This record gives sequence, C-alpha cells and structure tokens, in this order.
Amino acid sequence: MRFILNKFPDDENFQPDEDWTPLKESANLWIVQLQAIPFMIVNVTLMVLFMRLIGVNFELNTMIMLISFLIFMPIHEFIHALFFPEKLWSKNVFFGFTFKGFAPFAAYIGEMKRNTFIKVLLAPFIIITLLGFLYLIIFGRNELIEHIIVFNALGSCADCLCVFLILRQVPQYAKVRNKKIRTYWKNK
Repeated sequence: MRFILNKFPDDENFQPDEDWTPLKESANLWIVQLQAIPFMIVNVTLMVLFMRLIGVNFELNTMIMLISFLIFMPIHEFIHALFFPEKLWSKNVFFGFTFKGFAPFAAYIGEMKRNTFIKVLLAPFIIITLLGFLYLIIFGRNELIEHIIVFNALGSCADCLCVFLILRQVPQYAKVRNKKIRTYWKNK
C-alpha cells in the first residue's frame, strides 16, 4: 500500500496496445462529476425516501455534514481497497487525494475481472448504506449516521456512473485495468 498526493498512480510497464480498448469516459474529473449528477440525484433521493419509510425525517445540518464528510470519505476509500484482488499491503494498492478534482481515491494498478471491478466500485455504497440503515432501524434516529448515509450516496455517484459505463461497454468476461484515470478492457 502506498500513499500519493495530487496525482494518480501509473504503472509505467502497462502501455495499452491494440488488445486494450479504452472505456468511453472523460479523463477530466470535473466532467465526470458533472456526468454523475443524475446518479447523485437518484442516490440521494432514494436514501432520503428510505429514511422516511423507516420513520426518519432527514434534515440537513451544516456542521454534521462536514463531520460526516470527514468520517465517511476515508472509510469509503478503504472499503474500495478491501475488494481489490491483492491485499492492502500490496505495492499495487494506492490511497491518495487529488486537488485537481478535489477527490480522495483508492486505486489498484493491476488487472482485474470486470465483475470484480464492479464489486470494487459498488462495495462502499452498499456496505455503508446497509450498515447505516441497520443502525437506524435498531437504534433509531441519529443525525450523524443519517448524514453519512446521504453523503456516501452522494459520494458514490461517480462510482455508479463508472458501473453504468462498464455494464454498457465491457463484455462480461473481460479483464479491466486502469492507466492513471483511464480505464481499459480486453477480452480474455
């Protein structure tokens, strides 16, 4: 595991050739975040509706929002890394933050199966949401947990966009690999 700041990891040994197809995605993080807005709206709306179904009326609180952001972001990225094909201490696992897109990240520079990549992308959204709702159902209202659920849903919107693009473009049994921020795939 390595930590880097303000850049994405790059395996210089991996030079995508004609066997690797680039995913049709933006290489600009701000554009990606704009493209993810529909997922943001759907994710947050669903979380607020589910809260209402269990009797919780979510109300935004600025101070708790900031605290929840600081709590859920490292946990969210750590959960991504737990699902990488190699262990956390592998030299192929990276944690970092880029100011360019104001984005924390967990990255893996090796190959993985398409469905493994989808699991990596969805794991934080599913796990934090399920645990958060389980907590609310068992213990009742908790503003911090409510905000963590909502802001994790918001923070998962780019992951959901990537899953959408992968499901539309990448064959089921393909291998997937990243080169910096770009995603490539090839059939077995």
